Amino acid sequence: MKLADIPMSRRTRQNHALEHATFTIMARMDPSLNAVARSNPDGFTIYGEVKMEVLHRAVAEALSRLQAGEAELAIHPNCGTNLAVGVSLITLGTMLGFASTRTRTRVTTAAASSIAGWAAARPVGEYVQKHFTTLPDLQGVRVIDIARRTFLGVSFVEVRTIQE
Repeated sequence: MKLADIPMSRRTRQNHALEHATFTIMARMDPSLNAVARSNPDGFTIYGEVKMEVLHRAVAEALSRLQAGEAELAIHPNCGTNLAVGVSLITLGTMLGFASTRTRTRVTTAAASSIAGWAAARPVGEYVQKHFTTLPDLQGVRVIDIARRTFLGVSFVEVRTIQE
């Protein structure tokens, strides 16, 4: 097993940043975009219908802009990190609320704690993206392949990168 195979390795974080920047740019080019993606050490995979010409332009622009220092493109409001952080905070808030020794306030405390967790989900999720799940430093990263593939009747697009 290579170090790059470990979840949230440097390469996965770089590809996650490129994925976010690509989606931000594609959404501007094609407002009807309806797709999701998953990053890995070799690039990222897009599930959903994407226009290949739009994807090629978006990936090139995303890579160029990240390499030019536009790190904010690495943070995306619809990232699964935000969802995972939100669910965790809401669950923690509910558990803490129900741990209250006062039966009369237990439900109220659980509800208030859950709402606080929900309210904190996006800013905390974006903090986690910025510091742990994305890395906008793409110096030396190059896209080597963009290809549509089908497996068991499911169509997807692979964007493959390398670090030079």
